Amino acid sequence: MIELMTMIGEITSENFSPTLRAKLVKVNKKTGVCTMEVVESPYTSMRTMGSLNEDKVGEKYEAPVYRIWNAFFY
Repeated sequence: MIELMTMIGEITSENFSPTLRAKLVKVNKKTGVCTMEVVESPYTSMRTMGSLNEDKVGEKYEAPVYRIWNAFFY
């Protein structure tokens, strides 16, 4: 979990984000949950298909540590 904490503020691909990209905001060691923030999608195919979800940018959501660790390091 320590290596994941070094990634706070970094952006990664995240399959459960509405834009498929998210920034790690916080790691809660007690609960094993990460707080993620939806960021703008760099994928042009999402723009042409009309599924950008730009209205979701800036929203925060929680995800389990194991999933976010995999997003950054696997």
